[in-house]
This record gives sequence, C-alpha cells and structure tokens, in this order.
Amino acid sequence: MPEDEYLWLPRDSLLTFEEIARLTTVFTGLGAHKVRLTGGEPLLRHQLQALVVQLRRNPAVLDLALTTNGVLLARAAAELASAGLHRVTVSLDTLRPDRMARFARSERHADVLRGIDAATAAGLAPIKLNTVLVRGFNDDEIEELIRFGQGRGLEVRFIEYMDVGGATRWNPSAVISRDEILGRLSRTFGEIVPLPDAESPAAPAERYRLSDGTRFGVIASMSAPFCRTCDRGRLTADGTWFNCLYADRGLNLRDPLRFGASDAELAELVADTWRRRDDRGAEQRLAAPGRGVLYPLETLRADPRREMHTRGG
Repeated sequence: MPEDEYLWLPRDSLLTFEEIARLTTVFTGLGAHKVRLTGGEPLLRHQLQALVVQLRRNPAVLDLALTTNGVLLARAAAELASAGLHRVTVSLDTLRPDRMARFARSERHADVLRGIDAATAAGLAPIKLNTVLVRGFNDDEIEELIRFGQGRGLEVRFIEYMDVGGATRWNPSAVISRDEILGRLSRTFGEIVPLPDAESPAAPAERYRLSDGTRFGVIASMSAPFCRTCDRGRLTADGTWFNCLYADRGLNLRDPLRFGASDAELAELVADTWRRRDDRGAEQRLAAPGRGVLYPLETLRADPRREMHTRGG
C-alpha cells in the first residue's frame, strides 16, 4: 500500500478499455506478444473481464496474464478464465494474517487464499506467487512459503525489496539478496539447480529447481540488476509508457491517441522512444554512493505518478 493521503488519478484521465486494446495493437504490431494486466490492483477496475475479451481478439497476444493482490480474485477468477485470461500471479508477502494487517493494512488474508484456490479451480495456471522479502518482516517465512507453494502446486518467486516508488522506509539492510535466499533454501532442501529459460531469456526471474522437482524463482533486481537484457515496457492506467520503474518520466501516449493520431503515428512514437532508450535505473542505483530512499514522501505527494500504485508494481 502507498502512504496515507495518497492521490487517486482523475477518472477522466484513465484509458478506456478500447484505448488500451488499441495501444496493445500498436505494441503487438511492433513485435510485443506478452501482455500483463498489473497494478496498483487491476481487479479494482470494473468489468475487467471485458478488457480481457478485447485483448484476446488480438491474435498477436500469445500470453495474457494478470498480477493481483488476490483480495478480489475469488469472485472474478471464473469470469476471467471464461473471458480468455491465460494465467495469474498473486502477490503474497506473508502467510500470517497479522503480518499482512500490519504491512499491507489489510485484514483480508483469507480472501487472498480463497482467490488462489478459485484461480486454480478456474484453470488459470501456472499460478505464481510474488513475495517481496523484507528483513525483519517476513524473512523467517522463506522455507514456509516454498512448502505452501508445494502444497498447492504454485511457483513462488522471491523478489528483492526494491527502492522504487513509495518505498519510503527502504534501506539497504532490509534487502534479502538472491545469494542469501538460495543459501537458506539449500540448507533446508538440499541441492538447488538453476533452470535456463529458453522461452524467455530476458525474463526478470531466475528460475531454480529443488531436488524433489519444486520450481521457484528469484528476481534479483537489487543485487544483480538485469537492465541490459530487460525488454519490458509499462503502460500506466492513464496512458504513460515507461521503459523502467526508476524512470523520472515516460512517454505520454494518451494525448496523441485522443487527439487523432493514427496507429502508424503512434507506432512511430513508440519505436523512436524504444530505439533511444538508455534506462539503467537499477544499475545506476546499485552504483550510487550512500544509497537511500529514492523518493521522500513530499516528492511523492508532489508527483503521484511516481507512486507504484499509479505506475505499477
């Protein structure tokens, strides 16, 4: 959750489903074929399944996934599957309801678990769990989360705690690194084998296998940034395209879209920006001396588009 007193984006600034589908067509025309509906929390968007239907009409979208906090997933899973969604990733940082209440300010831990079960029943597989590890908060649950995934057939992905957006309490000592995660798991579960990802070599998660076949991933964006192989772009709900979570500014696609630009003109804007991109946000932050919080609270309130609930986390 962002800090208290955060700002919502104006409703009329949000892209319509038709506008999102059109911009998706522009991106797929340039070679993109994977689409993630993420957030903030995408299930807060009314009738999200209607967007899924529109995106599935695009034959170039080969993989359509949803990342959600899971709170509203139980009631939406079956409709999303029927609409054509391929799979889901659920953010779950702790298996303990009291910790979720303190950390995420939510008392709905049980709803998240019901959402995971509903997604499984709806066939939205493979289901992944995203867990941000924070020292002193949930780092004692690493092994427990792996066992939870084993019991439900889920692939856990541990994410190093990043200093992006509204992480105003971030500090380097709170980061649980990839090497520490692997060391902990090897002591408990034995040999860990790295898995090459031939289908998506630029994927942010490094994947591994335990001796019993259990697969899990680590996103080591802090200790081992993958900027040089990153092929991700992020279109916000109000039509700004970012090539990096650390970027100060992005490309406004909403205004040319609404002011009559053709698909070819939009494609040229995107292609030109992509050709000139030089984003190395995580690498630059790793090299920064005296690294601290990226954005203090007053800076976030001055520009809410730097918050992860507007940019996407």
